[in-house]
Amino acid sequence: MGALGTAWAVTRTVAGAVWHLAWWTLRSWRLLLACVVLANVLLILDHHLAGYATMWCVPTFCLLRAVWSVAHPLTYEAVLGGPIRRRGWRRHLRKHWPKIADRCGLATSDSDDGARVIPRLRRVRTSGNTLTFRVRARVGHTVDDVAAAAEAIATSVGAEAVETRRIGGGWLELSLTMRELLHVPTLPVIPSVIETGAVTLGRTADGSPWRLDLAARHTLVVGRSGSGKGSIFWGIAGNLAPASHAGMVQLWGVDLKGGVEVSVGAPKFSHVAMNEPDAVRLLGDLHRVIVHRQGLMRGLSRTFTPAPGDPVHVLMIDELAVLTAYASKDVVNEAATLLKLILTQGRAFGVMVVAFVQDPRKETVGMRDLFTQTIALRLASASETRMVLGEGMASAAPAHHVATTMPGAGYLVGDDGHVERVRADYWADDFIRMVAATYPAPPAPPLPTEAEADSHASDDIPAEAPGEPVETTPRPRTPRKRSPRRSTVERDAEVV
Repeated sequence: MGALGTAWAVTRTVAGAVWHLAWWTLRSWRLLLACVVLANVLLILDHHLAGYATMWCVPTFCLLRAVWSVAHPLTYEAVLGGPIRRRGWRRHLRKHWPKIADRCGLATSDSDDGARVIPRLRRVRTSGNTLTFRVRARVGHTVDDVAAAAEAIATSVGAEAVETRRIGGGWLELSLTMRELLHVPTLPVIPSVIETGAVTLGRTADGSPWRLDLAARHTLVVGRSGSGKGSIFWGIAGNLAPASHAGMVQLWGVDLKGGVEVSVGAPKFSHVAMNEPDAVRLLGDLHRVIVHRQGLMRGLSRTFTPAPGDPVHVLMIDELAVLTAYASKDVVNEAATLLKLILTQGRAFGVMVVAFVQDPRKETVGMRDLFTQTIALRLASASETRMVLGEGMASAAPAHHVATTMPGAGYLVGDDGHVERVRADYWADDFIRMVAATYPAPPAPPLPTEAEADSHASDDIPAEAPGEPVETTPRPRTPRKRSPRRSTVERDAEVV
């Protein structure tokens, strides 16, 4: 069976090389024809060596290229295959842009002579597997019109996905993913760098590392069941584990699914809640941390800088809807109030929230507008995409088109509206336990009590200037004396 498999692999390799040789040679038929004509001229002039070299140069180049592509595809892709393919993308777009723009509804008619006016194309660039260019909206069109045609443009050039970004002045930048690199899942490596402001979660559409900014940001991750929310959860917690071990970060975990998710890597967390009362108590403790820091930073600094003993606090909530919609009424009211306070006050004081939810409805997550960035994994419909990301985002970030075979893939929409297509690394349970055992969180220091938080909140309130009286009770008003009304006869007598 092993010999048969080896023979089949060799046959496929040879067949692939022969196919590439034939295809590349026939695609270069114009150059091949010119070389044949020139070679015959050289042979007629008795330059036999130059004639035969010219005649066989194109097939020889295609043969070397085919052998190289199957023998060592990595170096071939980096040195020859990638540059040739990217040049073909740029050439195809420039050559066929008038036809593409017309068919996609971007061309307008000139009222004078009836000629078709095509939107201007500028800065056609390629990098990796991405084709990027800018389009200028013509008179009568808006940037939204060009963005609405982005999917049609991507389909016309054979792209896998498209992202748009407003440049200003009527310009729109389109980034087309020409070859899909996110189909194959990747595995993380054991983190070793202490990071508090950003973490590496996976890859972007062009193959570059996906860096998720956490500093002064609250992140909401939305996705259907099985969409890969756990990959992002443990990608953040795992990459912050070295900082947690060094005392620069404290991880707070809320898992109301019986602790099934958090318990796998519980040693990374300084505070964990697995039921409703503990979750409310944990939110209250975290809010007291914010109030305590408000008193310490008042009048000294507006920006929090983490240090050992004064860490960044990252609250991670698995299945937010259980806490804000599905729990008992008292728990929902108290938890929603505390969470809103944390979301509105925590960013400036080194407290960030990362929440995960399946149901994105406003009735379920009433404070979703307080999150500064959103990650949309696989969603059920275009209406859910608009619900999560906002109106007009169903075409710019079609999370409802993410395949079920790509868990962890989705779209990141930052606080500036920039859309990025990403996929998180897959964190296996054994790998999570290994990272947790390598970087366990140190014992958490005592949290500020309610009395301490209140005292720090009132310590720095400026007092009244010396010499000025302080009134504690309102001054009583003296009733105004009113003169008795005069009769009409008396007023008439005065007039006379």
